[in-house]
Amino acid sequence: MSSAEVTKTVKGYERIAGALVEAGVECIFGVLGDDTGPLIMATSERGIRYIYVRHENQAVAMADGYSRSTGRIGVATVTGGPGFSNSITAINSAHRGKSRVCVLVGTGNVAEDDLAPGMVRSTPPASWLKFFPQSAVLDTLGIVSVKPETVATAWQQTRYVMQAASAGTVVLILPRDVLEGNLDPESEETDLGFQSPSQAPVDQPSRSGERSRIATEPSDESICAIADLLQETWAINRPLILAGRGALDAGAAPALRRLGELTGALMATTLPANALFHDDPFNIGICGTYATPVASELIPQADCVLVFGAGLNALTTYKNTLFPKAMVIQVDTDPSAFGRFLDVEVAVAADTRLTAERLVAELEKRAHQAQGFRDTQTRQAIAGFKAGTDVHDKSGNGLIDPRVLMIELDRLLPSGRILCADGGQQARFAIRYVSVSRERNFMQASDAGSIGLGMGIGIGAAIARPNEIVMVAIGDASMMMALGDLETAIRLRLPMLVVISNDEALGSEVNFLSEQGLPTDVALTPNPSFAAIAQSMGAQAATIRSPAELEVAERWLQDGAATVLVLDCRINPDIRAHFVS
Repeated sequence: MSSAEVTKTVKGYERIAGALVEAGVECIFGVLGDDTGPLIMATSERGIRYIYVRHENQAVAMADGYSRSTGRIGVATVTGGPGFSNSITAINSAHRGKSRVCVLVGTGNVAEDDLAPGMVRSTPPASWLKFFPQSAVLDTLGIVSVKPETVATAWQQTRYVMQAASAGTVVLILPRDVLEGNLDPESEETDLGFQSPSQAPVDQPSRSGERSRIATEPSDESICAIADLLQETWAINRPLILAGRGALDAGAAPALRRLGELTGALMATTLPANALFHDDPFNIGICGTYATPVASELIPQADCVLVFGAGLNALTTYKNTLFPKAMVIQVDTDPSAFGRFLDVEVAVAADTRLTAERLVAELEKRAHQAQGFRDTQTRQAIAGFKAGTDVHDKSGNGLIDPRVLMIELDRLLPSGRILCADGGQQARFAIRYVSVSRERNFMQASDAGSIGLGMGIGIGAAIARPNEIVMVAIGDASMMMALGDLETAIRLRLPMLVVISNDEALGSEVNFLSEQGLPTDVALTPNPSFAAIAQSMGAQAATIRSPAELEVAERWLQDGAATVLVLDCRINPDIRAHFVS
């Protein structure tokens, strides 16, 4: 065969790599497999950075953290079968968190994706040894997956997946014969009838990976109806605006701030939208189980709650007790959100940003201006609150109070820090006492109820925003799960502060067992020295037993935070943070 003839064909993995470049993918996190190896080679040749990691779960978590910290699509790759099954917790967590993540996973040949005995006998060992019902598992979890069946459809289906990932987590399952198959570049690719970016009713990625939204407009009737209600100041005099992840992703904050000014509303967020209104003088912070004492006093006084892109789950509403006398008006792109956790009086299925903008325009047209909550007394109460002033330090006997640990780190770290909180008891101290000063600077790593993903999410954020300090708050059990990818952070010399709350126990399980009057011995988990392990990998590290020993973090910051600092914090286990069940 002549060289001219060779150049006539293009491999499937090359076409897929080209589609990823066109979608603006900047980096891919992954654990290489025999099926996905050629694709990663092709993407690397085209300028997409490949970041190899130590565990598939953490690879997907890194893509999740990349997405959460930027709003762009994060991409991960894992091998089919065992690589996929290793990653499913992180995939489900990203899905539950509505993160913009695309996972590229290999599989056997199209015809081999079957365990029928006749098929198994005729396929190579790699196919049946690595078989896993990937599509069926994803379907059960409600996660979108796409599997091209021919080389001719692979490019278009990859483009479709990247479009769909702008609305949530999507998995692209890539059969081996599609990846390694040939396509004549002069032949026409199969038109599958997918909608173009100008037609598809989902958020679309632009060349930079950012979204260009095609949003659902609210009806004129719904805007006028809400405006009419807000003008009935005899009935609605003290409104609260509650913004969730949907409002954050839609870019609704400026319009919501103006809506607050016109209506005299307090401004609050759910935990995922933490700090969306951080510099508003009437921002009361998180609504729900992490509400401050000031917020907990003010929220029940609201007679109307305007909810934008928030699900109103039991954690946000404190088991439906926070709005005892309020009319609830909910705006969400997902109609299934209405009434899922809490009955609402008015439901608007529309884009949160457009709805807020239209409502502002309507109220301005009517010259509406209400004082609501916005008086000097309320402003002073909000401004005067400082977390931790009621904490009495119980450090001693070589153990640090976990509340004081977080209060001191809040004081030491620069205001622009990013906080990634892993799951478990320690998260409740970190979230309550370590503040963030802007949206997308907070990430929670337990949307599917797991622990151990915080390291990956923190690494993804640090890759995406390399000029900012990332603090990963993680428990000792979680850290043991993620130790392999501590090496990834160290190898990449990321400016990360890894704060391990080490009580040598499964803290949440200790709480649950204690509440049931059961012995807690089975939840005790002695650990090796995390400081010694981290130092052996090349990180800076220290064991922290008192607040004074945190000076090591201060020196690290003064020296430029040029690499990872790991703090093995031996915490007082008598300080418990109980969960709302």
